[in-house]
Amino acid sequence: MRTSTPCLRAVPAVDSGPIRRTEDPDLAELVRQPWTLQVGAQTLLVRPSSARDLAAVARLHARCSARSLLDRYRCGGRPPAVAAMDRDLRRTNSVVVLTTQGDVVATGLLDRDALHNHLCAEVALLVDDQWQRLGIGTELMSHLAGVAQVAGYHELIAYPATAVAAAQRLMVDIGRTRMVPDINAHLHTYLPESAMLGLGSVRQRLAG
Repeated sequence: MRTSTPCLRAVPAVDSGPIRRTEDPDLAELVRQPWTLQVGAQTLLVRPSSARDLAAVARLHARCSARSLLDRYRCGGRPPAVAAMDRDLRRTNSVVVLTTQGDVVATGLLDRDALHNHLCAEVALLVDDQWQRLGIGTELMSHLAGVAQVAGYHELIAYPATAVAAAQRLMVDIGRTRMVPDINAHLHTYLPESAMLGLGSVRQRLAG
């Protein structure tokens, strides 16, 4: 999930306390709404993923370096099986980032963290090596933090393998973050209520 300084038009989140809004249909619609981001001269589309994205996402994995795959999956720098890739694309809070040519250049996934309590969500990003350090990871992290807040989670957790410093830079912009240096070293970020302002569709409206 390596990335670095953003060069995108975005509205940063501010801080406050957590709140649960899992039953609000208007917020749920904002979560599902596609949005665009500008990277240099390129306009990228961010939208919920589906099984139809499998071929393009498989090509993304084939282009990624072993280190990028290690930071995403922690499986020796190898991509997941096709069945696992397909399963992730069908998850409720999975997104893809596409060029105007239809190439997938990044993916993001938010899901319940099985190693922690029910208020914790794991966030995972994969950005094409050629598209790293352009702010895509920053945008996806802000958006998925908003998704987590809407879904009622209180903490965001990341397992960044070799990219601890880069992941920490992304997460401290969301909220108070701490490192847990155990066998599965990971980062915890406490979600403020204002994390919802990080939803891509919300920031796009505010920026407009």
